[in-house]
Amino acid sequence: MNAWRQVTRGKVSYFQYSWGNSSAIYSLKNGQDDLIRQFEPVFLKQIHSNIIVDIDVQEERTGDGLISTEKRNIGLKIADCLPVYLFTPQRTCIIHCGWRGIIGGIAKGASNLLKEFHYVLGASIGPCCYEVKHDVVNQFTPDHQNALQQRQGRHYLDLKAAVVNDLGKENLLASLDFCTKCHPEYFYSHRRGDSERNYALIAHNQTVD
Repeated sequence: MNAWRQVTRGKVSYFQYSWGNSSAIYSLKNGQDDLIRQFEPVFLKQIHSNIIVDIDVQEERTGDGLISTEKRNIGLKIADCLPVYLFTPQRTCIIHCGWRGIIGGIAKGASNLLKEFHYVLGASIGPCCYEVKHDVVNQFTPDHQNALQQRQGRHYLDLKAAVVNDLGKENLLASLDFCTKCHPEYFYSHRRGDSERNYALIAHNQTVD
């Protein structure tokens, strides 16, 4: 499995994974404003849904996934949830996977739209830190039981395991294996009390060196 790599260009630092003519990008704290100015991605108003917006044909900008056949940069704002980057030779898609979106079927929805694809996982809060209550646990079906862990009577959720279950391990190219809460030197985390957000982008090679 190929690896993400850390990139620093001037004031901007981020993690990058390249696939074909496109790149998955996950921001670091350093130079986020410059990063957005550099790539100028299309963003959504995110609502923890299973809605994926095709920006080539839809004017709607509310949902939790973006898909495009044109060479437009697309992005999400991330607190602790999992960004998933999906690639085909014709289209790219990025989805915001929290527990609500996963239960709602956003990953399976992306799979149905793209049919044949490869995907990359960004950073997210890990099962080391993502404690959930019984009301959340009870909404996961037996298909996702491998994503639930129990330690000392408490329940913890593995977002990546849940998404891999939905998208298939055979299509997975790489995972940025950091917990956003455990690594304040790199990322913002809502569970750690930060109000700022991280950025997950898909950019194309005319804008990525």
